[in-house]
Amino acid sequence: MSNRSHQFLSTKQLPGVTGLSQSFFEKGRIYGYGPPYLRIRSGRRAGKILYRSSDVERWLASQEQNPEGADDE
Repeated sequence: MSNRSHQFLSTKQLPGVTGLSQSFFEKGRIYGYGPPYLRIRSGRRAGKILYRSSDVERWLASQEQNPEGADDE
């Protein structure tokens, strides 16, 4: 395992980083879109959802579109 420390973000923190709503990410987990996430389980509890900031940055970069519309063809 790498010594590199990861910064983790909660679902509540993502709107401040991305400009997208918290519900966007909640629905994304259900419907299979959005950045990768971790579910930290504790016993029978549903678990805490965390996102690695590096995964969020990578996912945002993957959403880049060609401004000339070349991808629309």
